[in-house]
Amino acid sequence: MTKKQKQLCIDIITWYHKEGRDLPWRKTRNPYRILVSEIMLQQTQVPRVIEKYKEFLRAFPTITALAEAKTADVITVWKGLGYNRRALFLQRTAQAVQKEFHGKFPRTLEALKTLPGVGDYTARAILSFAFDQPTPVLDTNHRKFYQRIFFGDEIRKDNELLKKAEEVITFLSASQKTWGSNSIVYHWNQALMDWVSSNSEKFILPKKTKNKKAIPFKETDRYVRGRIVDLLRTNRKVSLTILRKHFVDITDDRFAHILKKLEADQLIVRQNRSIVLP
Repeated sequence: MTKKQKQLCIDIITWYHKEGRDLPWRKTRNPYRILVSEIMLQQTQVPRVIEKYKEFLRAFPTITALAEAKTADVITVWKGLGYNRRALFLQRTAQAVQKEFHGKFPRTLEALKTLPGVGDYTARAILSFAFDQPTPVLDTNHRKFYQRIFFGDEIRKDNELLKKAEEVITFLSASQKTWGSNSIVYHWNQALMDWVSSNSEKFILPKKTKNKKAIPFKETDRYVRGRIVDLLRTNRKVSLTILRKHFVDITDDRFAHILKKLEADQLIVRQNRSIVLP
């Protein structure tokens, strides 16, 4: 790292302690609560997540409560967050922690990544934000920072970006500085999210290929899937005949394909000529 890069890291930490967002998951070191926040934040903006995070934890305050809950209830509480499979992965992770790790989250990257729906970033986030381990993380904002600061417009793969992240972590760790009960690395990983968001015009990832024309959301299968699950949240059980009347603008083949995929993803269960939440 150059002297300029090191100073930038220090400046970002200093900025964060004045300007960082006050978020509920930054007030806990409970790995279950950290997991809930990280899964919610994967595809949803922070303002929407804040209230849903609180609501979800009121419904399922502990990992045991989530593991033992009815899946239909978990999907119902998830309403408003989209990408409903995340709710299933979250519950399966809770069940795996209960069954395979005796209710205690593992504290190694390899073990965390064996949990359903927990990828490299989420595993690293748990290590950093729950256990305060000096672990580099690589979400979208981190990726933008390391790409721009160390490589400019020369696109690099995640493993190369992680090496630069590790250099930053090593530099910061050498200071042995803490704020409150947390290490400087914990604060760095949080700070970078806010810093890049606040300076978004400076941190735009180089484009790999020309963007394809986007399909309007209401024309996608994901939109139809979401509407079907929402109907089940309200009615619990819907006959296929009635359900089909809600989607007269799509073909029979597409309708059948969407139902088959929802069933394969275990978001619905067929009961004779009706469907219900699992």
